[in-house]
Amino acid sequence: MKDIMLLGKKVLFSESPVLLKYAPDEDWLKYWNPRGGNWKVEDGYLVGEEKGNKGGILLSRERFEQNVMLSFTVSTVLPATRDLNAVYCANWDETTDYLGDSYVCGLNGWYEHKSGIERNLGSNIYTTTSLYKYTPGTEVRMTAGAIGGHNFMVVDDVLVSELIDPMPIKGGYVGFSPYCTKLKIKDIEIREILWEKLVQEYEPEF
Repeated sequence: MKDIMLLGKKVLFSESPVLLKYAPDEDWLKYWNPRGGNWKVEDGYLVGEEKGNKGGILLSRERFEQNVMLSFTVSTVLPATRDLNAVYCANWDETTDYLGDSYVCGLNGWYEHKSGIERNLGSNIYTTTSLYKYTPGTEVRMTAGAIGGHNFMVVDDVLVSELIDPMPIKGGYVGFSPYCTKLKIKDIEIREILWEKLVQEYEPEF
């Protein structure tokens, strides 16, 4: 994975310390907390399924207070085609027994096969695009995270979405959220984000 160039920031991917490197196995419940939907490990994948019009939720057991990014390989399980979602800076709302204030990123979602990032709970903070086209059943490598509210999502080394939240969520869990779909996930890695300021300016082209 190469460094990630954001607006005004460079994420130093290879220099960012690995906090967890996980290949799904029979001890998966030691690392992950299923909070919604149906989850299991099958053939080396975490498999998550939610048939209702809501998100199945799998959160990390560990809470991260520092800036982190989550990398993983994911695909839909055909005939499922949509919502390859991850969550980070995620919180659980015990009163509603559902995902609380959190960032959600995803592919082939938002009811119109869009990709993007949103802040959960109807904050109206989101960015989406219909330009990225995901082929259902195909494995992709996703990386997502936030630096003090500066969110990013990378798919197969391409920056697909970037979102700056002026009132950022501080700390939380990371995890996955198949929304009315079925996903399989492997090769999971959580890194603390190391970054540096990136001075960007144009030189005359003509």
